[in-house]
Amino acid sequence: MLYPIKKPFAIHEIQRDEHTLYIEEYGKKTGLPVIFLHGGPGSGCSNWQKGLFDNKIYRVIFLDQRGSGKSFPKRLLKNNTLYHLIEDIEYIRKFLKIDSWFIVGGSWGSTLAIAYGEKYPNYVKGMVLRSLFLGTDDEVEWAFRVGPLTFKPNLIAELNNILKNKYDTSPIEKLGKMLTSKSLEEVCIAAELWQEYEKSLSSISIETHNFSRILEKKINLNERLKNIPNTPFLENHYIKNRFFLQKRELLDNKSILKDIPISIIQADYDLLCPPINSSLFSKGLPNIKIVQAHGAGHYISDPGVKELMKKEIDELQYI
Repeated sequence: MLYPIKKPFAIHEIQRDEHTLYIEEYGKKTGLPVIFLHGGPGSGCSNWQKGLFDNKIYRVIFLDQRGSGKSFPKRLLKNNTLYHLIEDIEYIRKFLKIDSWFIVGGSWGSTLAIAYGEKYPNYVKGMVLRSLFLGTDDEVEWAFRVGPLTFKPNLIAELNNILKNKYDTSPIEKLGKMLTSKSLEEVCIAAELWQEYEKSLSSISIETHNFSRILEKKINLNERLKNIPNTPFLENHYIKNRFFLQKRELLDNKSILKDIPISIIQADYDLLCPPINSSLFSKGLPNIKIVQAHGAGHYISDPGVKELMKKEIDELQYI
């Protein structure tokens, strides 16, 4: 069971060039400082995530990254790079007068946590990460093409048939082009198909998908645009730019983190961020602990994942 959720004790809107960052501070004002890094990129923070933290012990900074959540403008891609996100985090640390802090993040949030830690290791006391993703071409190829062809061939075949692709093509290449279409209806369809495809790869509990519902949707275009999913736009932007990383950059620089305690919650059946990611990253780093989530996929809502994250976060107070 997660902790009871209270209201944030402070809200900040911080101007950073064209972007206004939305931040909530939660928990105990004088508590142990933690920054929470959401996934996506583009998902934003959710209220239920506060339940992972004991609000009598931790002071948690929930940051909606550039273009995400309640940060503004939504989906803005200009000056939206990994470098900018790292410097946003460091700016916030100084703005809030925090000497050093813990980092909690999952999926893309784990990528950002590692990238920040490799640049500013002296300010990181420890990390709790979930579903490790290191921003390599091989991981993207596995997540969106090889993995689905191996484990969900009907899913990728159906989507590629809709997109008029070869059966073994990565669908996100065509969907990415559609996201920049002049036709707003095509943009909506691309974003919704991307989300449905990724959702179907994210959890072992999802048995069905419905691409037809998206193609046949009868709804006012303005209403459809209001509810368009955010993450496909940010994900496409970062994938096209190789997450603004050099080849194997996070892996090659991992020794910088050798003195930082890191717990990684790794689901056994995570198709998007498979266990090999955590295994490769942990080799040679004595302070890494891999905690297996048996019978779970990528989603934090899969069996046991939230509870394991909560347990590892609880342990941060003893570091």
